[in-house]
Amino acid sequence: MRIALIADGIWPDTIGGMQKHSFYLAKYFALNGIKVDLYYCATDAALVIKQFSFDETLNIRFFKVEFPKVKIPFPGHYVYNSYRYSKRLYQLYIKQESYDFTYSQGFTGWYFVKKGVSIGSNLHGLEMYQKAFGLKSKMAQLLLRIPASTIIKKSTISFSLGGQLTQILESKGAKLIKETPIGIGEEWLINATNHNEKMNFVFVGRNEKRKGLDLLFKALESINNDKFVFHFIGIERPSHIQESNSLLFHGELRDAKKIQAIVSKCDCLVCPSIAEGMPTVILEAMAMGLAILATNTGATSLLVSNENGKLIETDNITQLVDGLNYFIQLPPDKLVLQKQSSFNKVSEKYIWPVSIQVTINALKS
Repeated sequence: MRIALIADGIWPDTIGGMQKHSFYLAKYFALNGIKVDLYYCATDAALVIKQFSFDETLNIRFFKVEFPKVKIPFPGHYVYNSYRYSKRLYQLYIKQESYDFTYSQGFTGWYFVKKGVSIGSNLHGLEMYQKAFGLKSKMAQLLLRIPASTIIKKSTISFSLGGQLTQILESKGAKLIKETPIGIGEEWLINATNHNEKMNFVFVGRNEKRKGLDLLFKALESINNDKFVFHFIGIERPSHIQESNSLLFHGELRDAKKIQAIVSKCDCLVCPSIAEGMPTVILEAMAMGLAILATNTGATSLLVSNENGKLIETDNITQLVDGLNYFIQLPPDKLVLQKQSSFNKVSEKYIWPVSIQVTINALKS
């Protein structure tokens, strides 16, 4: 089988859940003997290629395509550039031999479906159809729905991460939906299900409103900071947050081992996002034996339950405060049980050797 995997970036050159998903798809397709033509954009192509082993590269051909830029940014320039990028990808794609399947990430398949190419598309979190946060967010959603609507309606297959995302695809006219969960690499299976004297929380993500950081900082103001330590990975300390022994900011980390060294020593991952798909950070934290406090959005309900954590409503500061206090007050023996439950669920269902077989079966069908 030969697959065209069309991506808008590859981890770790580009940070993001979809970019990490693209990396692992290419890796595990190749490990399963599938020939992959990987179309992608990157700042550092050499960094991308060296993430794959020699044996994996025997089954992968790399096609780097520049993502377009505009001299002066304007409202909607990202959507405009996404269309231009998709067109560039298509122009290179049609010069290659035919494929058994074309797998498109995000908006990369926009020009392809307009040209009648049969693709399987994965729009991941479908944030443009989830809850908005302010007028600017609503306007951005309206723009993003232009490519999303076209891709959903014209794709031969729409891949869903499950949960609420499948319901969104159904309501927007998807022809055929295949639920294929993301996975994590086995190197994340650490199972550090110990507990600390103080509750150690951790947040992993970018500093953007969609991630719910503003609400999280407000919630932390009302909690006794003598009872917890909170680690932030992916962001620097905001200017309005005072230095504190309870709030530790580690900045952007691209080295997986450095991230693991911090997360594996924590007790609970907090994911207060307003909109999400199936967050890789939740899976990685579960693999390291952490309990989870997360908002019920996207496919998070498939990962988090009372057995391994707590689900709360989006944009609800009362529930967020209650959730944080719940874990601070949780007896150590019950916390360890939740942490062990997280590890068990990931190791059974969400490691890539398992997840890739679900995806391969979907492609073959």
